[in-house]
Amino acid sequence: MGYRVRPLRSPQDARGYSWPAVLVGILLFLVGLAVVVWWVDYDLRGNLPQGLWTVQNDIYVVFVQAADGALAFLALVGGLGLVLGRGWGMATALAALGATLYAAVARLGWCLRNWPSLTPVFLGLLAFALLGFLALHYSRRL
Repeated sequence: MGYRVRPLRSPQDARGYSWPAVLVGILLFLVGLAVVVWWVDYDLRGNLPQGLWTVQNDIYVVFVQAADGALAFLALVGGLGLVLGRGWGMATALAALGATLYAAVARLGWCLRNWPSLTPVFLGLLAFALLGFLALHYSRRL
């Protein structure tokens, strides 16, 4: 038994991803921008009267902002990496999709109770995250 040796890829093959991966990259970048816009708008509306120590629904808001900040960073970088065809784009995009999946499920529960009109948005985000995993899996080039 030995290792199977793959032939070397040409520079054209290694340069980019297929169109489903690029589409996921564009959508991930937009998700990252939407998260940043959401929290900037939230802060500018004065929803943090005690600053970092603001508590809402028995949790510190700053930890939710930190988690969403990590999601936004991964989504922006991963989306850009996929669109530009960088090797690190796939790994970063997969991490961003995982964070998006978690955030969509968590926010869906919040929306159903507090803001039902946003429920379709988070259902769409959940569907995007699940379909994004499939699209990235089937867009791999060997």
